[in-house]
Amino acid sequence: MATKEIRKLVKSLEAQGWRVEQLKSGHYRAYAPGGVGIVHIPGTPSDHRSLRNTLAQLRQHGYKE
Repeated sequence: MATKEIRKLVKSLEAQGWRVEQLKSGHYRAYAPGGVGIVHIPGTPSDHRSLRNTLAQLRQHGYKE
């Protein structure tokens, strides 16, 4: 089960037009609008910087916080 922060992030991505699918492993794969990129999102990040690193990758592909 994904953490609260990850579920909130997934909803925010979908609201901005991203296509997000959950994988069997519990992780997510986010497809940027217009097909400009794919970002993998951990379902339950173990590293304390994991969410920050994921947000940085998403911003590189057009995500607005």
